[in-house]
Order: sequence, then C-alpha cells, then structure tokens
Amino acid sequence: MTAVTVVTVRRTTPANTVTAVTTDTHDPSVSFTPEETLAFLENNGIIDLRDVEDNMRKARKEKILKEHPYKIYQGKDGRWRTYLPDDSKAEGRRLIVKTKLEELETLLCQHYESIRADKFKDVCTLENLYPAWIEYKSVHVCETTVIRIKKDWRKYYENAAIVKKPIRKITKLEIDTWVHKMIREHEMNAHKYGNFSVILRQMLEFAVDSEIIEKNLFLDVRINRRRVLVPEVKKPDHTQVFTKSEENMLIERAWKAFNKRENYKQWYVPLAVIFLFYTGLRIGEISALKFEDIAGNSMLVNRLVRFPTGEIVDHTKGTYGSRTVPLIPQAAEIIDLIRTHRQEKGLDIDGFIFCPNEKPVSTYNAIERALKKYCRDLGIEERSPHKERKTFTSALISNGVSINTARQLAGHVDERTTLNNYCYDRSEDDEKLAQITYALTS
Repeated sequence: MTAVTVVTVRRTTPANTVTAVTTDTHDPSVSFTPEETLAFLENNGIIDLRDVEDNMRKARKEKILKEHPYKIYQGKDGRWRTYLPDDSKAEGRRLIVKTKLEELETLLCQHYESIRADKFKDVCTLENLYPAWIEYKSVHVCETTVIRIKKDWRKYYENAAIVKKPIRKITKLEIDTWVHKMIREHEMNAHKYGNFSVILRQMLEFAVDSEIIEKNLFLDVRINRRRVLVPEVKKPDHTQVFTKSEENMLIERAWKAFNKRENYKQWYVPLAVIFLFYTGLRIGEISALKFEDIAGNSMLVNRLVRFPTGEIVDHTKGTYGSRTVPLIPQAAEIIDLIRTHRQEKGLDIDGFIFCPNEKPVSTYNAIERALKKYCRDLGIEERSPHKERKTFTSALISNGVSINTARQLAGHVDERTTLNNYCYDRSEDDEKLAQITYALTS
C-alpha cells in the first residue's frame, strides 16, 4: 500500500494566518471531500470562513477594477466618472457618473459580475449545477433522501455525457433518447424510474429558477410506462416477513438476551425487538418513543429519529402525521417492565423508553444489529427491523383486521401502500398447502 504524505496545518499568530508545521503519512484508503476538509478546518478554528469570503470578495473586486479598460477619474464637480462598453453608442462606450467612488466601483463590479454570470449560464452543465442543487435539496428533504439521491447520481448520472453538455444546448430529443436508453439499460421498473427521473426533472426545474434556461424540456418527454418500464413483481413472502414460527423463536431469543443482560450498554434493545412485532413501529419511531407518549393501553406516535444524523423531529415519516397505536397486553407488559427496571437502576423515567444513554441514534443502530444477530443464532434468514413492521401489518390483514385500520396503525396515507407493500403471507409451506387443499376440496 502506498503511503500519502499530507501537511498538517495549525493556527499561528496572527489569528488569521495558517502555516504548515508537520508532515505525516496516512492510509490512502481514508479520504476526505473538499467540503469535509473545509468543515474540519472551520470547526477546529483553523480558518474563519467569513474572513476567507471577505478576502475573496476583495480580491475579486480588485481584479475587476484592474481589468476595467477605461480610466476612473474625478471631475471638477467632485463626481467620479468612467466608461462602460456600449455598442449602441457611436463611440462604442457610454459615460458613467457617480457621486462617490465607492458607488462607481460597486456599479462596475455588478456590471462585470453580471457578464460573468451570463457567460457561466452559457456553459453551465448539470455536472456544474449538481453541488448547488443538492445543497438546495438538502434543506427541503430528510438526510436519508439526500443519501439516496447521491447514490442514484453516482449510479446513473456521474459519467453520462448529457451531464457534461451545457444545459442551454441540451435538446428535448437528447433528453428523450437518453432517458429511454437508461430505462432499457438498467431495466427500470416504476419505482426505479421514479428515483432516477426525479433528479433530472428537478435539476432542470432548478436551472429554470436560476434563470439558466427558460423551460424544463423534460416535462415534454413522454414515457409509455406500460411498454417501456419493467413490470413490478411483488417480492417473495419469505423475504419480506417473518413466519409465525420465526416470530415466536425471535421473541424467545430476545427475552433470553434481556434476562441474561447480553448487552449492558443497551439493556432494552432486546425488548425493542419484541415491541416492534407487537406495534409495527418504524425503527426511528421506537428509538424516539418516550414514556410521556404512553397513555393507558395506547401510545401516541408523533416523533422519530433520523438516521444517520441522529436528528429528532416532532413528526413521523411522510405526510400522515401523528397516530395512536393500541398496546396489546404483551406490549404494555414491556413498557411496565422497563419503567420498573429504570427506577431500580436510578435512571430517568421521563426520557426515551428504549434508550438508557439518551442517545436514540445509538438505539437505532443497536436494534438492527440485535435482530440480525438473533436471526443468525437461530439459523433464520437475516431481515431488517422494517420486516417486523411488514410482519405486523400482514398479521393484522390476514387475521381479519380491516385494511383501513391496518393502514392507520401503519401510518400510511393511502391503503394501496399498505396492500402493495405491507401485505404478505406468513404461513409456512405446509400450512399454505393445507389451506389450498381445504379451499378446493371442502
């Protein structure tokens, strides 16, 4: 492995001076983006970005004034004068007069910056625009969505010729051809196409808002979804839910883990694994659940922790809002057990139920690790906590709970989401055969 030499910088006197003081080597497999490097320098007091930006503006202004082709002078009346190029005038220039020198220099800077901006717009590509768009997007959506978008950008866009061409020169035909080519090349279904196309559509809309182009040509592209998109096949039941016997085995294994205190840092994670089977919560919701949310035999689900940032938000996923979920006796027993246990240990009973260290994001990670460990221990195919949520909803529907009630408990706005993505058969193969035999012969 080749070592890479790096320079360590440290603040010296005066405060705004940075100097190299040591050299070191590091593993080249560990790398940082310019943004991460800049954030580190600022957060550790090595540089002040405001000072840097002020110096950059000053340097830019000095460069503009130095390259200005006409003399700047003060007339007998005390006012300041210069010229700007103007092809509409006989002399090819027009006189500019301002009372103060600062006003004149500001006007000149605005003029040349406008020309510079126009030139940038002429050559701006989707690749150039992407950093600004993703920053804009990040303040409007959650971190997980941004992570997914960045992944899709790398997969579909990063090396594509179309993102390197000036946006103003991209035609509707080029967009149409490239999009259909990508659909075929990646065998996209409706879901994949939606994630892929949202980047192009919204970036071109961002280009319109940025006055780079006048119209989003992608809006005129027509996709015959039935003919060009791959039909979505529902995933096999055994990959999406736990069977009844698997659920029972996992619950027994989790109780064993709790009683033996297998994880002293996360005492209540085994109970959280069980609780998910009984309530169908999202992993971010159970991580952010507090004792104040419990009222009798029900709980109010109105917040979640976002992964990977650990941010706690006072709402649930999507547009559904808060919801009330009933606690079956087994779920209520877990809440009472944790409350009693926390009191015995001298822990706060006003905070997060399943989190002994008051850091919900650590609980978020621990729940997933624990469930997969229990699966391995039992020889069960590994599945995520989200599959417990699907198991919960499937159990409701298969046992006669109305689809509307199941939808509400899952926190879905549309029952089609519940039926299409959360309704699976949990029966073992021999159970299915017995059911089919009975249905056809009785």
